[in-house]
Amino acid sequence: MTLIVIDASVLASAAAAHPDSPSARLFTAVLDGPVELAACPLLITELERALRRRYFAARISVERRAVFCDAVAERAAIHADPVNPPPLLRDPSDDYIVALARSAGAEAIVTGDRDLLDHAGLEPAAITPRAACERFGLL
Repeated sequence: MTLIVIDASVLASAAAAHPDSPSARLFTAVLDGPVELAACPLLITELERALRRRYFAARISVERRAVFCDAVAERAAIHADPVNPPPLLRDPSDDYIVALARSAGAEAIVTGDRDLLDHAGLEPAAITPRAACERFGLL
C-alpha cells in the first residue's frame, strides 16, 4: 500500500470537487484502500479551518464538512503532531507537513502549495494531485 500525506487544501478541494477531479479521485483511493493517508491532529484542524472558509462554506453544508473531516480522521493513519520541526520552507507553518511525511515514512506529499512543489530536493517529494493520480494509476 502507498502511504502519502495530503495537505489540508487538497483535502478541502476533494470535499468540494467534482468526483472525477484529481483531488476527489485521490481521496476516493484513500477511502477504498489502495492509498493510505498519514495525518496528524494539526492537519485535521487545518482541514476543519479550511472548510469553514467562505469558498468551501458556500459549497459544502456544515453536516457534509463534519462527515468529511470524520472520514479523514477515521481512514488516516494518525501520527503525533511534529514538535519543533526543523525550518525548511519559506512558510514555516508548513514545515510540520514535511516532518509528518518523514516520520510516517510517506512516499510523497500531495499539495498544490508552490512552496513545497518548488523546493528542490525535498524528501519525500511534493507532487500535485494530478501527478499523484497518474503515479498511482487513478486517472
